[in-house]
Amino acid sequence: MPHKAARPFPLQLEVELLDRLSEPVRDGRAKSVSDIIRTALERYDFANIIVMRPAQLHISVRLAPEIRRNLRQISRTKHTSVGQLVRAAVEAYLPQLESGAVDQLEMPITPPPRVAESVRAPRPKRRRRTRKTRARKRAKKA
Repeated sequence: MPHKAARPFPLQLEVELLDRLSEPVRDGRAKSVSDIIRTALERYDFANIIVMRPAQLHISVRLAPEIRRNLRQISRTKHTSVGQLVRAAVEAYLPQLESGAVDQLEMPITPPPRVAESVRAPRPKRRRRTRKTRARKRAKKA
């Protein structure tokens, strides 16, 4: 049973793993995915853990505004992160660079792919603060 002070803890799981976690819940062998994760964490011996993936570092890269827009647009349409797109591009490019198949380091800028209007998420409308709203806020603070 979870402790009263338990709070949501966001995790990023691969779809395949989440499917495997959901199966015992559907079959009635577990109460919930959260219950499976809590039990696994209680039983796991972290002293002998072997990390399968190398640690990731945060770096900054200067990108032209067009490339940034292109990456954001593609990430929205592909439902993935910009970081995933960058990793995929670099992993595809590195073998060419390492084999000497590429003479220069600069890659050509490709135009962003056309995206159907229905795919784009609508931008939330910003509510403008009127004088009345500001006056009400000031009155609440006082």
